[in-house]
Amino acid sequence: MVQLTHTPSPEWVEVAPGLRAQFRHGPAEAMVFARRFARHALEQDDRTDPQFAFVVGCVVWGLLAWEGVGAPPPAPPAEIATDVEALAAWEVENPAPEGDAPVTADNVAMLLRQNPTIYDEIDRTYVESIVRAAAEKNVSGLSLNGISAGAKRSVTPVETAPSAHIAKTIHAPKRGKKSGPSSKAAAVS
Repeated sequence: MVQLTHTPSPEWVEVAPGLRAQFRHGPAEAMVFARRFARHALEQDDRTDPQFAFVVGCVVWGLLAWEGVGAPPPAPPAEIATDVEALAAWEVENPAPEGDAPVTADNVAMLLRQNPTIYDEIDRTYVESIVRAAAEKNVSGLSLNGISAGAKRSVTPVETAPSAHIAKTIHAPKRGKKSGPSSKAAAVS
């Protein structure tokens, strides 16, 4: 019997020094969303890494808030990008926004792309728990036959009868007769 439980409250996780993220729980919904997100990303650009897109999809679905992620500064116009003085003046007039960046799919992907340590930590603490929970629900979790290192035996094995000798009943097929000359082409002289 499957025991129904209440969905746990969202929890805050420290992803890196000075960076906290609040994630909600819901393995089934997260898996569906992440698969759809990865499929859409691959349709848009076939060079997209499917695993990265899946992780971003899980995070986009589950991330409710974050602290310590500043918004990117606005991009300067192309006509002043090469003029050092004009660019410096433009940056003074257009500073990066104060406070945390909004949680959007683009900002999540940008954060995970620019910092592999943060990617690994979010993958380890949030995404792997979703994948593990979904695997358990699909009965594809750890194998109870002793092959999986983390599996615990839930039943005691039954002693089996000693193996009986099985007589050979099938005869090996007879080899066919050789027929005619070789099909190789004759050497040209």
